[in-house]
Amino acid sequence: MATKGQKSWVGRGPVISVRVEPELVERLDALAARTNRSRGVYLRMALWAVLPSLERMHWEQVAADFERLAIKDAFEEITLGLMEDALKKDQGDGTAP
Repeated sequence: MATKGQKSWVGRGPVISVRVEPELVERLDALAARTNRSRGVYLRMALWAVLPSLERMHWEQVAADFERLAIKDAFEEITLGLMEDALKKDQGDGTAP
């Protein structure tokens, strides 16, 4: 995201800054040099390739969390209902204190 004094983007799109391990930079630079392409070309390709998988994994986790909470809520509701039924039965039988 641009700061107050910056334009939102110039040229092809916004700039993203990220720190990476030196080995990754060396490998990226070697690939770029061998193919006469820029680092940016390969970084964009990598992002386009991996982003759908990351998004899918995120939504799978959201769905799993939702399912886990729904099961927990249903379990608590059923358990509470059974406990209330048992108390009513005990009170109706006169066995409750």
